[in-house]
Amino acid sequence: MPKITEKILELLEKREFVSIGTATRDGRPNSVPKLFFRIQEDFIYLIDHVMGQTVRNIKENPLVSVSFMDQDALEGYRLNGSAKVIERGKKYDAMLKEWNERAVKLSANRVIEGLRTGKKHEHYEVEISEKFVILKIKVNHVIKVGRRGDIWKESD
Repeated sequence: MPKITEKILELLEKREFVSIGTATRDGRPNSVPKLFFRIQEDFIYLIDHVMGQTVRNIKENPLVSVSFMDQDALEGYRLNGSAKVIERGKKYDAMLKEWNERAVKLSANRVIEGLRTGKKHEHYEVEISEKFVILKIKVNHVIKVGRRGDIWKESD
């Protein structure tokens, strides 16, 4: 079983977006940012509002790679695994409700940040469409790349 450490959990919980890499069956790559939703045990859940090439790729080839940076430590992380698309059902409905509550909080925080710093935001999370799919990713491998190019791999 891969080790999703407390540090990885902490880094992910601070993020709104992570990058996900997918590929078509014949290997054509696709890498895009997606909304990070939650991590639960060995699973990462992302929200995909575009429902384009990423979803098509996962349906053809479920192997994915999620990457993000620890800006303070200058270390990168790659979580490899297999994904499935959740488009409806009880789990989807529960996550939709949870997302709507979270979108309000994220938007409120963005407004407060703007007032505090003078930074003007043109868009807010509550504007994001309720039409989306959830990408459920089973993490099979955890790779960390250090600032000197050192690579640590934790896998099952």
